[in-house]
Amino acid sequence: MDLEKLGVPTITVCTDVFTGLAKEEAKNLGMPDLPIAVVKHPLGGEPKEGVQERSVAALEQVLDGLMKDLL
Repeated sequence: MDLEKLGVPTITVCTDVFTGLAKEEAKNLGMPDLPIAVVKHPLGGEPKEGVQERSVAALEQVLDGLMKDLL
């Protein structure tokens, strides 16, 4: 969040179970529009292939979040 405050675009990635918490924390820290990419929970214990699939699925969210101020 420090980078975002400095104007450096970032993405917070969290699993769907923690989306509400991530949004609430962003709001509490004065950044209600902080971009968040959401992936399916859980990641712990997932095989490498499962994590890779979720990464690919989140890619569009990450790109959209990084580009939001440029478009």
